[in-house]
Amino acid sequence: MPAVFQQFKVEPAFSTDNASLFFWREVNQSSWCASPDGLKEYPLLGFFVGGIAAYKSLVEGCYEKNIDSVVLEEVFASLNVTASQLMMLNPDIELSNLTDDFQEILGRAL
Repeated sequence: MPAVFQQFKVEPAFSTDNASLFFWREVNQSSWCASPDGLKEYPLLGFFVGGIAAYKSLVEGCYEKNIDSVVLEEVFASLNVTASQLMMLNPDIELSNLTDDFQEILGRAL
C-alpha cells in the first residue's frame, strides 16, 4: 500500500488485520491498484485493476463468447446494467431467471 494511504492501516474504522486484499486509487490515477500485486490469487477480481480489457478477456475465456466492448464500457461507466444491455451481453438469458439472483444480491424479495 502506498505511503499516502498508510494512515488508514491504523484507522480503527478499518479492520486491515482481517483483509485479504486492498484496492486503492489516487485522485490522479486513471485505474485502480491492488494488493496483492496483480491479484493473482483472486483472478475474478482482476478486472478492478485491468479494467474493461481484463474483464472482457476473462469472460470471453470462461464462456467462449464474444462480449460487446461498447456495452461493457457503458456498464463500467455507470455501474448499472439495463435490461437491454443485459440482453446484448447475454442474449440467451431470461430476466425472469434472475429473480433469485437479484434477491440474493439485494438481500430482500423483489
